[in-house]
Amino acid sequence: MPDDVASLANLHDIVVPAPVPWWPPAVGWFVLALVLLSLIGWVGVALFRLHRARRYREAAMVELSAIETGVRDPETRAGALEALPALLKRTALACWPRDRVASLTDADWWRFLDDSAGDDAFSESYGEVLGEIAYGRAATVSNEQLSGLLHAARRWIRRHDCPAGGR
Repeated sequence: MPDDVASLANLHDIVVPAPVPWWPPAVGWFVLALVLLSLIGWVGVALFRLHRARRYREAAMVELSAIETGVRDPETRAGALEALPALLKRTALACWPRDRVASLTDADWWRFLDDSAGDDAFSESYGEVLGEIAYGRAATVSNEQLSGLLHAARRWIRRHDCPAGGR
């Protein structure tokens, strides 16, 4: 019997290739890693900027709490009340340009506060009280008016909208 080329005796075992090494990875993995690192960096910078942009609000809230504490004590009431209009003005100056805010007084100032927070608390109710305090006539302010003014100030600090990009 002649040697048959198609005979089963001529078969050899299948040669299995070596396993694919895990390193170095394909170029796509490097691109994906670069995209992910860029995204993480961008989110980190955005969160840092957001925190920095909100820091003035936190400081204003702390100062407002100190004013509220000072108002409760009859000995420090007058000094604490005098600090309230200045706090609102400084808070606004942290967000808007000086030439937009610094010269505002009385009704224009109250309207600005209301417009920036989407409210009407100062124009309708507490602007006059704020004016009495700003001009040194805090003794004429009742406890109810003062309580409402402090509530309106707290709400304004929390809710006012800075223009795009802030200052």
